[in-house]
Amino acid sequence: MDNAGIAMMIKHNSQKALVSLFLLAAAPGFVDAQQPPPQHESPAASPPTAEPPDLFDIDMPRPVTDNWKRFSELPLWEEGLSEMSYFDAACTLYKKSRHFTRVHLMNRQFMDERRWIKASPNTRFELPAFKMLIAEQVPTENYNYRFLTSVFLERPSLQPIKVSLSSQEWCGTTFKILQWTRFQEIEPKNWSLDLCSYSYFPDEGDVWIPRPASVDAYESLYLFARAVVASGGQPRKMNLLKSMRSNRDPDPNPVKATLRTDGKPRKITVPFGSFQATRVVLDWSGPETWFDVESNPPYRLLAYQAGDVKARLKFVERRAYWDRSQKSAFYEQNHAP
Repeated sequence: MDNAGIAMMIKHNSQKALVSLFLLAAAPGFVDAQQPPPQHESPAASPPTAEPPDLFDIDMPRPVTDNWKRFSELPLWEEGLSEMSYFDAACTLYKKSRHFTRVHLMNRQFMDERRWIKASPNTRFELPAFKMLIAEQVPTENYNYRFLTSVFLERPSLQPIKVSLSSQEWCGTTFKILQWTRFQEIEPKNWSLDLCSYSYFPDEGDVWIPRPASVDAYESLYLFARAVVASGGQPRKMNLLKSMRSNRDPDPNPVKATLRTDGKPRKITVPFGSFQATRVVLDWSGPETWFDVESNPPYRLLAYQAGDVKARLKFVERRAYWDRSQKSAFYEQNHAP
C-alpha cells in the first residue's frame, strides 16, 4: 500500500473512533474519562428498583395554608440580621458522651433559582429563602469532630431547596447533599431530588441516588417544629430521610413520619431562662426526636433531642455575624465556639 493509501486508512479509522466516542458520551451513565474508575462499588450506589410501598401520597409542591406561613412571615426576618442560638449540647462518639456548644444560625437569603446558590445582585431568577446552619465542634481524645449542616427552604412555604452536611475529622472528610430541582425558564418542570454522597470510607466512595421529590430531610425539622407551633399546631406529614449527621454514607430510604404538638404549653427552664414552651414530637420508626419550642413569637427553639444529640438553649443574639466589626455578646472575638 502506498503512502496515500495508508493516510486514507488512518483518516477513516480516526473518524470511526470519533463517532464511537460521541455515541458513548451520549449514552446514559457515561462517566468523564478523566475520572478513574471506582476501586470499590458502594452497596448504596444501586438505586432501589421500587419505592417503599407504605409512604404517604404527598404531592410536590405541597399545598400551603396561611397558618403554616406564619413563622416565615414574622417581621424580624426582614431586619437583615441572623438569629444566633447557642446550645449546651451532648452527643455520643466512640461510645462516650461528649459535651460541646452547638451553634444555630438562621436568616433570610435570596437564592438563584437556576443554580441554587446565593443570588447575585442582578440575577433575574431570585427566590426568597431561609438559610439555617448548624455548626459544631465535638472534642474526642485525640482530635475533634466537626459537622456543618446547611438547610435552605423557600419562604414562606418552607418547601425544600437544598440540604447539605459535611463532616471532618482526622481520618478524612465526608460530604452529603440533597438538592430539589424544579426550575425551567419557559414552563414548570416536574420536581426531582438528587441525593449525592462523597465518602472516604472503603466500599462507600462517591454515590448518586435519585429520589422522589416528595421527601423531606431530617435536618429541616429544626425549622418545621417552630412552624408547627406558630401555625397553632398544624401537623406536618412527611416522607422523611434519616439524619445525615455522621461521617458515613446516608440511608437513602425515606420512612413515613408526622411532626405534631404533644400536650398543652408548659413552663420549662433552660440555661437562657424560663419560658412557656410547646413540645413538638416526631412520630416515626427512627430514633427519639422532640423539640421544645417557645409558645409565643418568635417561637425560639429552647431544647431538643434529635437522635443522640441533646441540647438546651443558653444564649440568643441577633447580629450580622459576617460583619467582623460587630462583636458577639456571647463569645470573645477570635474565640468562636
